[in-house]
Amino acid sequence: MKEKAAKLSKYFRNVIGRIIIVAAINAASIIYLSLLMQGRYSKYALSELMVCAECGSAYKRQIWNVHGKKRCPVWRCINRLDNGIRYCKKSPSIHEDKLQKAIMNAINENYECRNEIRRILKGSVEEALSGIEVSEIRKIEYRLQEIDETRNDYISLISSGSIDEESLDEQFQKLYDEEQSLNERLEQIKAKNSIDSDDSDRIDRTLKEIDKNSCELLEYNDILTRKLIECVRVVSKTEIQIIFKGGYEVTAEVEK
Repeated sequence: MKEKAAKLSKYFRNVIGRIIIVAAINAASIIYLSLLMQGRYSKYALSELMVCAECGSAYKRQIWNVHGKKRCPVWRCINRLDNGIRYCKKSPSIHEDKLQKAIMNAINENYECRNEIRRILKGSVEEALSGIEVSEIRKIEYRLQEIDETRNDYISLISSGSIDEESLDEQFQKLYDEEQSLNERLEQIKAKNSIDSDDSDRIDRTLKEIDKNSCELLEYNDILTRKLIECVRVVSKTEIQIIFKGGYEVTAEVEK
């Protein structure tokens, strides 16, 4: 118990002040690192996401030496690198630090993505502090909410006279059976992974702090970029188009 209490105390002290580090311990991070070791992912998320708006070619990371000393990472169109200006005349080279800053700003300005970051963090915190597999619990609770909403919709249809009650008997029964099964499964999981009241209070306090936090990215993160973004299209040296997963698109300014 002492070892567990020490671990929980240390984690609690650091979780709010190190938001991005908490995100990195999410299960998705572990999967990513495993695939990286197997060679299925590039180390750099932008290698799979970044394309040239002019020719459609992928972008590649390169290191420039400035005055023979300073190592400066930049991103360049592969088509332009291989063929010069023959097929791609205007694709720019973009400094990595400015590119990452533009992406980070776009994520921070997108409210839906901040919600996604907050969701990732809350799941990570619950799993780290309690040892409980949260994902299945969340899926069950979400499905139970859907069942309740569907049942209310059926009741509204019956009340309005739009449909006969008997015609929905079978649907009501299916909803009831599924609801019972899910509730039983939920109780089994919670009983198996029960935690004491002190741990529960600590988790609740931490989750409330995350809800109050802006959840803005403090530094660029390849894992979150890969998780949130579908594509980065390079329009010019000072403009990129970012397409988030789900189809939401924004234009971001890159510093000169």
